[in-house]
Amino acid sequence: MRRAARPGSNALTVVAFLLASAAQAQPDTLLGHITLDEVVISARASGFSVDSFVRQVMDDTTFYHAFLNTKVHPHDLRSDLVVRNKREKETATLFRRGHLERDGAYAELVLDSVAEGGRLRRRNGDFRFLTVEMYDDVFFPKGRYIASNTIRSRQQEIERGSRFDKYKSELKKFMFNPGQEIASVPFIGDELALFSPEMQPHYDYRIWSDEREGHECWVFSADTRTGEEDDTVIRTMSTWFDQGTGQVIAREYHLVHNSLLLDFDITIHVRNDVVDGELVPLQVDYDGLWDIPFSKPEVIRFRLWMSDWEVNTAR
Repeated sequence: MRRAARPGSNALTVVAFLLASAAQAQPDTLLGHITLDEVVISARASGFSVDSFVRQVMDDTTFYHAFLNTKVHPHDLRSDLVVRNKREKETATLFRRGHLERDGAYAELVLDSVAEGGRLRRRNGDFRFLTVEMYDDVFFPKGRYIASNTIRSRQQEIERGSRFDKYKSELKKFMFNPGQEIASVPFIGDELALFSPEMQPHYDYRIWSDEREGHECWVFSADTRTGEEDDTVIRTMSTWFDQGTGQVIAREYHLVHNSLLLDFDITIHVRNDVVDGELVPLQVDYDGLWDIPFSKPEVIRFRLWMSDWEVNTAR
């Protein structure tokens, strides 16, 4: 289990899945920092545009669209969540199996089985851990709702309202637009701007080729340079883009911060694939620890598996 967190009042902002904001930098300011592998260099000589690909990395919406598809297309869902203390002792568990149903314009996530163990909830029935509450809210919609995977705006806006509503919107903004500064996060908001001119000297950026889920991909990676760890929050980020369609097939990132006020270490991996022309998630892995002020440390690992997608029946 990795070390992580003492976020302040905005603890859950520093969590998982990656896109970048074009507003933070223009491709030409980034090109001088990018290393190309031999395959990319050869492809460039044959017409592959590094400039266009960097713009694609910054402007991508396919990753967000894949997440929205979890609320639209019927599929089976299996998840497990484990809470541990700092001594790695398991203190609580949550296992779920379910499936998404469609009824015309409406959808509903039906839980077929649930098993809870340990001190997962308070006496009033609420989850004891804020991380678990966020996980439940983001990935397990309640009741019937109108299904939609329409992206109204690539930029995720911070919601006003309760503290939890703000946490949730900050989490989504970081998951789908990290690389964009989140000013409402104290002390580290500007360090989340992965592609900003101020952050570029702290990273080694690479474009390389690889295969994921049977797709030939161009991969964009950002890795903190040795000795620059104190100046970055996103330590590593790699995104696999299908060479033909530009869709995000996989994303992996690692977030670290250590200070008197904030201390966290979080790793997130996401696997996607294409089913009947639609990009959908196959697996989400989260592994992190943090201490939230006035609360006990939260050391939590969760995994989500999504399978048996029925895309055509939901159209």
